[in-house]
Amino acid sequence: MDYSIMPFGDVWKNGIFNVPNDLADKYLKMASEYQLKALLYILRNGGRADSASVAKALGQTKSDIDSLLEFWVSEGVIAVDGTQSHTQMPKEQEKPEKEVKPVRELLAPPRLSPKDIAAFSREDENIRFLLSDAQRVLGRTISHAEQEMLVNMVQYYGLKVEVILMILAFYRSEKERGKSIGISYVNAMAKNWADEGINSITDAEAKLQDIARSDRLWNEIVAITGIRHRRPTAKQREMVDGWFRDFDITMITMASDIMKENTAEPSLAYINKILKQWKKKDISSPAQVKAEQEAFEKSKADKKSGKLKSKPSYDLEKVMNDAMNNTDII
Repeated sequence: MDYSIMPFGDVWKNGIFNVPNDLADKYLKMASEYQLKALLYILRNGGRADSASVAKALGQTKSDIDSLLEFWVSEGVIAVDGTQSHTQMPKEQEKPEKEVKPVRELLAPPRLSPKDIAAFSREDENIRFLLSDAQRVLGRTISHAEQEMLVNMVQYYGLKVEVILMILAFYRSEKERGKSIGISYVNAMAKNWADEGINSITDAEAKLQDIARSDRLWNEIVAITGIRHRRPTAKQREMVDGWFRDFDITMITMASDIMKENTAEPSLAYINKILKQWKKKDISSPAQVKAEQEAFEKSKADKKSGKLKSKPSYDLEKVMNDAMNNTDII
């Protein structure tokens, strides 16, 4: 499709301002969304604006605005407090070896007033449908904070309405299953999906299947290890998923049994250390574990003469020390 700006219409009635060609030619890929928005605001205001006014226009904090405008200062495009950076605009021939993929700004979504939400709903049929159908999916009236969150999922995270409704349906099903999660869970899930590029029904269904599989694996680990049943942290979930990629349930159970024999409390870190050592030594079956242990027991006889050359892959003393010092996982 070919697009063109209409020569006449309401968009022109309040005047125009200049934008340097180089900003479009060289920075559309390099600059982030909010860096471009902030610069556009400054250009609109005669090329001068303080961070407070930019922050108010973009719905951000002054410190966030100062941080993202550092990009334009370092590029020599704008000055701060009257001081111009010595860095020059990039030369045409200086091209990166690989295409630079824009990274989402680490900024909070903009705050939206009821008036803002009403305007978005009036101007965008998708948002109007989302705010209406969200109440059906959740089975209740949604608050202003929830309306603000949903609008930002579309406007800020760029998710499609049907994907957002799938997240809401998943959230409700989890609540009905008795999980103690708040509405912030929905926002975190939307952010993660946006970061992962999940923006179609097919991608969303595949992601939900992954989550269901991960939950089943976690429940198996709870049953095998005796660890207190609770929702896993992101790091624990990633770790357990890795175990099942590398080993079958028999090997994981064996590592858990070794852990139980040598710890007073269940320790995932202990199991993780054993499995990592097995993977490093390419041990993938109970027979190999038994053979290694027998070889170690046999070599004990040579210890006094200094002939002991190796220890089993789950050196219990070392594993215990490592596991107890690891506070990231239990």
